[in-house]
Amino acid sequence: MMRGSSIYIGGCSVKKTFVTLLSLVLVFGLLSACSGGSKKEGELAPLGKDEEAKIKVMFWDQSIFFQEYGNMFTTQFPNIEIEVANMQSIYNQSAAETMEEQLDKFLEERKPDVLMLHTGEYERLAQNGKLMALDSVIEQDQFETEGIHPAILKLLREQGGGRLYGLSPEFSSSALYYNIDLFNKYGVELPRDSMSWEEVFELAKRFSTEGDKDSKIYGLSTDTYLNLSNLIQLIGTSQDLKMLSADGSSFNINTSSWKKVFESVIGAVKSGTLYVPDQEAKAFNFTTMEEMFQRNLFVMGRSAMAVKSSYEVQQILQAKEMLKEVTPVNWGVVTVPVDPNNRNQSSYFNLGSIFAVSADSANPRAAWEFIKYINGDPFAKLKSKSLYGSLLSRIEHNPDKDGRSMEPFYKLEPKANVNNEYTKAPINFFGTLNALVEAEIDAALNDKKTVEEALEEIQEKGEAELLKARKAAEEANPSPSASSANSESESSSPSQ
Repeated sequence: MMRGSSIYIGGCSVKKTFVTLLSLVLVFGLLSACSGGSKKEGELAPLGKDEEAKIKVMFWDQSIFFQEYGNMFTTQFPNIEIEVANMQSIYNQSAAETMEEQLDKFLEERKPDVLMLHTGEYERLAQNGKLMALDSVIEQDQFETEGIHPAILKLLREQGGGRLYGLSPEFSSSALYYNIDLFNKYGVELPRDSMSWEEVFELAKRFSTEGDKDSKIYGLSTDTYLNLSNLIQLIGTSQDLKMLSADGSSFNINTSSWKKVFESVIGAVKSGTLYVPDQEAKAFNFTTMEEMFQRNLFVMGRSAMAVKSSYEVQQILQAKEMLKEVTPVNWGVVTVPVDPNNRNQSSYFNLGSIFAVSADSANPRAAWEFIKYINGDPFAKLKSKSLYGSLLSRIEHNPDKDGRSMEPFYKLEPKANVNNEYTKAPINFFGTLNALVEAEIDAALNDKKTVEEALEEIQEKGEAELLKARKAAEEANPSPSASSANSESESSSPSQ
């Protein structure tokens, strides 16, 4: 070989000295450098300037979708056409089916490019290889994730087995609201962050329960849509108590831990400490907004504390504007009650819709552009001016409300896998269960049964109803795995 001669590869000059293994390695290295390197797994080719694309996005309603996301997105990406795959059809399926079965059927039939999921669905589909991992394309596009609440990203990664398969632009949470003036009037110390439910009940007992139905002060109240069954389940969930097994196949509520929750709630109602709206108060038969606000005891200054969602802030602000003859509530807020054994986590932290790209999408780049846009900082800045109770995952865009910081709503780390087991049981079981629990609570409140007797009844009937619902579901929708298992069982059984 001639020493000092040159060869040119891809516009790069390589001095040819010794044809050795080392020189070959150098040549391939230069090839890679000149070409910009090969595309990593998970990276996506960018859309051309005039390239047109069409994606199908899973959402509740077409008009609401375009109001919330679509109109703003299309101003930035006029070449991407969006079709909305209306999710309402999911709920037209058989009530005997589980939520998982209904979702799988919808995805198979409609084949959306962008999936809108809640946490349990996201985790299951990610684990089953149905979603596209976003880590590589996030790195490729240098998409800024630092502004997103770290706990949200951590939760999404944990549920994705260490990888990120989706993003959620909003979340909701609950907190413990308190009436500063009532606490001062009764000489009670103000609530603090990370109190347990038992500590909240004890604090609530320090307020007077004198007066009639229309004037008395309550130590604690709940959201108007909650009944006692819902409240008991919420408290149990905060303490990691489960009514259903992980696969939704068995029911167990007759335990000492659940008994303690029932006793605390029923005792607080009997003493007049806890206010839970009756059917009349929960009914939507008001004719004006003023009537609606008057049913909210916390807004009306008749509840010292209330465990409510972030949407309550908007209610307080609206009432302040509309109820001119009512003194506005002087409110404060701390974190929601927690499990005393784990005071740094909250089970009331709910991610909003998680948007993910289908692993089978024919247009993954266009689908990712949509998800990237609605989770980006510019979009969050726009949305911050029109929020109605929800909170933005990019937390710097959650402004103070009425001079109060919103930090208590996201100060605690969210618990993972909250109530995932509920997706495993037939939907029609839950209505029956709720009615059963309400009836037994009512019997305990009226001293017709002890709490122990009520729990025994709930356990016996709940177990039977779950078995009945699962049997109906299996008959209506026999699964291939079940059929296969039956065949194997028959083939392995002794011949008659």
